[in-house]
Amino acid sequence: MKVHEENESYPQYALMLNLMNKKAVVVGGGQVAGRKIKQLLECGAKVLVVSPVLIGDLEELAGEQRIEVRRKPYSTEDLQGACLIFAATDDPEVNQLVAEDAHQAGIFVNIAHASEGSDFTNPAVLRYGHVQINVSTGGASPTLTRHIVERVDDIIDERLEGLALHLHEARQRAQQDISAAKKRQQLLRDYGNACWEAWEQKRPFPIWEEWYSNNE
Repeated sequence: MKVHEENESYPQYALMLNLMNKKAVVVGGGQVAGRKIKQLLECGAKVLVVSPVLIGDLEELAGEQRIEVRRKPYSTEDLQGACLIFAATDDPEVNQLVAEDAHQAGIFVNIAHASEGSDFTNPAVLRYGHVQINVSTGGASPTLTRHIVERVDDIIDERLEGLALHLHEARQRAQQDISAAKKRQQLLRDYGNACWEAWEQKRPFPIWEEWYSNNE
């Protein structure tokens, strides 16, 4: 078994989190915090914001009761019950204190503008309905991330959202039509390949019922 050295560098572990109704704490009320908060709300998280002052957009969210706000300086008890922490103030010392408290509590923390001290970083996100493409350079270069996102967005078109919905509906029908799991999985793989080819060639997607009757 390999023994890892402390100074070795490793890639970040990629995963998609279900944050629906889970508590996330954002310490800070400025532009950076605002971006984090909007992303969390899009994912259904329950967001607690800790900051004496909020920018206008966050004041609107607070007025709409979409976020919980504690209008005060940060204190350790603010992290209680959180699954994710974001230290997003303009004070590096406060951010570091938040990170230390989060590590002590065993909660993953993201520190604004300090990827090297964070437990995770936020990728740039492209969404096409059910399809989500995440781009990350591991905090090495936001500029490189932006260029990659722009290039990917040039390649992908909005039909990708329709393809995802089309395949989702086909999967539901296949579960009703085909009882044998291995056969169903293979047919869905083949059908997915056929639909992908149609997407690439800008042709209409094959209809599941017609395709299945010709390929079962």
